[in-house]
Amino acid sequence: MRAIRTTTLKATLAGVSLLALTVASPVLAAPTANETGAEPSAAEVQEVVVTAQKREQKLVDVPISLTAYSGAVLEELGLQEFEELGQFVPGFDVQNQSPNNPGFVMRGITSDSGEATNEPRVSVYQDGVSISKSRGSYVELFDLERVEIAKGPQSTLYGRGALIGAVNIIQAKAKPDFDASLKVEGGDYGYFMTEGMVNAPITDALAVRLSARVKKRDGYVENLLGGEDFNSTDTVAARLAVNYTPNDRFKLDVLYNYQQDNPSGTSFKSLTYAPTDPATGKVVGDTGRNSGAALSTVDGFENGQPLGLDRRLWSLTALASYKLNDTLTLNSTSAYRYFSGEEVFDPDGFSLPLFVFAEDAQGKSASQEFRLNYDAGGKISAFGGVSMFWEDGSQRVPLRINEKLAYLFLTGQLPIPGGLSMAVVNAIPALSVFPSSRTEEYTNYGKTKSYDAFADVTYKATDRLELAAGLRYTYDDKTSGYGATISSPSIVGGSSATAGVRGLIVQPVSTYYKDFTDSGVTFRLVARYELADDVNVYGSVSTGRRPKVLTGAGLSEVPAEEVTSYEVGAKAILLDRRLNVDGAIYRYGYENFQTSGTTSTGTAITINAGEAKAYGFEGQANFKATPDLLLFATYGYSHARFGNGRFEGNHFRLSPDHSFSLGVKASRETGIGTFTFLPTWTWQSEQFFDNNNDISRLQSTTGTIKDTVQDEVQKAYGLLNLRLSYQPKDSPVTFGAFVTNALDQDYIKDAGNTGDAFGIPTFIAGEPRFVGVSVSFKH
Repeated sequence: MRAIRTTTLKATLAGVSLLALTVASPVLAAPTANETGAEPSAAEVQEVVVTAQKREQKLVDVPISLTAYSGAVLEELGLQEFEELGQFVPGFDVQNQSPNNPGFVMRGITSDSGEATNEPRVSVYQDGVSISKSRGSYVELFDLERVEIAKGPQSTLYGRGALIGAVNIIQAKAKPDFDASLKVEGGDYGYFMTEGMVNAPITDALAVRLSARVKKRDGYVENLLGGEDFNSTDTVAARLAVNYTPNDRFKLDVLYNYQQDNPSGTSFKSLTYAPTDPATGKVVGDTGRNSGAALSTVDGFENGQPLGLDRRLWSLTALASYKLNDTLTLNSTSAYRYFSGEEVFDPDGFSLPLFVFAEDAQGKSASQEFRLNYDAGGKISAFGGVSMFWEDGSQRVPLRINEKLAYLFLTGQLPIPGGLSMAVVNAIPALSVFPSSRTEEYTNYGKTKSYDAFADVTYKATDRLELAAGLRYTYDDKTSGYGATISSPSIVGGSSATAGVRGLIVQPVSTYYKDFTDSGVTFRLVARYELADDVNVYGSVSTGRRPKVLTGAGLSEVPAEEVTSYEVGAKAILLDRRLNVDGAIYRYGYENFQTSGTTSTGTAITINAGEAKAYGFEGQANFKATPDLLLFATYGYSHARFGNGRFEGNHFRLSPDHSFSLGVKASRETGIGTFTFLPTWTWQSEQFFDNNNDISRLQSTTGTIKDTVQDEVQKAYGLLNLRLSYQPKDSPVTFGAFVTNALDQDYIKDAGNTGDAFGIPTFIAGEPRFVGVSVSFKH
């Protein structure tokens, strides 16, 4: 370990003292060798080696706002999926309505559209391969080397989809030594989870690794009509990894991933109408945001599929590297991916079948990248390459409408005397002319052929000053399509001889396509200065670009979204390597900000919200107070607002101004084994769920019901999680117990949703307190 130079100590401490007091976010990674090549001691904060800049570097030397967690730390914290991970990463949040409908939020920007024509803003990668399409991006986090979350425009390093950030899941590869592990968990709400891994060498050059996870939990929102409760978990995931390394020059990793999700329906809960029994009209629940829901589908809709999700995805990836000589390495990344998911949901939030929706999203993609890395150990290191990306996807949205109920709803006659029951509705003579069941459906299609050329150079100008510049050119050849059908004319919608055949929500149109091209350049300029050993400051200017899209029934063009980012930051390892801190201040400016919107009839589209701006601060810190006591914390501040247009001054959706987490890992060795206690606290300030911030004058709704109450907001709240483990002395077995949301805090994870377009917003409850125990074995 090298000591900090005493001549710069005062300047160094002055430069980072503010960060040490105000920032926070754990590096918390698997042990790596320190500067001397020796393994770090138990008294040091464990460092992590990352590859965000396409080469191995210590995190402290990477001039990017970057958070990295090893697979071992994810397991320690009990983080099994993105929604949980987001609570411990400043500037990053994940909303999980269901595995089919996640929202990835980076520095105030949300990427969650399911339209096949849209491009992501926050890219998700598995080993550098984009899995960013919203309906196929939510994957289980198991058997991983690490996860790297890079904030800020990362198009140069990752590709066109990383407008405002990238999440890279680095999966565990097959190793030449035998290894095995097994873990079983159980708890309340019928929780059961088991995961295991076996790694085995076949020959000196060939090894295989098989890992899998099965996870189930009953729903936590009561189904007041009987049957399966809402918001359950039902996931199976597996991975086969093969490594072939015949010599020191060539290495090949092949990975096959599979995941299946079949959770129960999402609890879109209406607060406009109390839950009732659809047969009797009897009120069976209240209008609380977190209480039971009475939701239903209709017989025969989507071949009788119940409320819930049926989703499958698989991928095949090949990672090859060939060392041409001592300075040049050729890397190849090849991948194919497929996903399909159909979700049936009740968007009106009450038991009568006013609307029942489904979403059938499918996509397949293939990619190939060739990258040449240059590193001679001198002043210059660089990489450059080309890539191809092909994608073909669709999003089909069928909906079943009861026009008797639609007429009553649109004319303000719900609820009706006698209660909300179909028997009462069907007995009204004036409604006999209206059909009780009609189907409308629309589908959007997206095909993309994309070609990239990129290069990035790092120049060590002096022993302390490092400069980097990167450039990426992207050319897209795209086709977008749209079509819509209805089963019969809508009487409520006004079909007549003069008006023609019309639907209530979807207007029929023959499927048609439009071809278009798009191209653009993104860049980054970075400077890093080493104040002292393992103490760095940096500044960067970078750009990101989201290609133009065609959206809606008319396939109208929404221009490309562009962002310019300015960032300064500092990273340091101090106090004999016991303290690790870093922080960054950033500012963005957006043009042609693309956001999700709806037509007056409730059809989802992409709209141009004009200019937008964001600035903020993120930080992270670990402090190893003693060899047995680690303190870690995170803080993020994001001031993300619309600059002009209809939403001028509004908060970005799903973007709290403040987020914070704090944790303690305390271990104690005894004569019978080691006990470890790990409490964590995560907190966030108020957040809105729509860019209109639930302001009544900004909402476009149909019918006589208008949403005039600003209740689609989650006030500030915090979650306390507790974990305790015991490993007997000299034993490979560990026993554990855990409590999540220990204080049973009520909160919602979403509000508004499809029903908001009709003046009847719905609410999705967050997870209550869960309790469980675990036992694990490691070879």
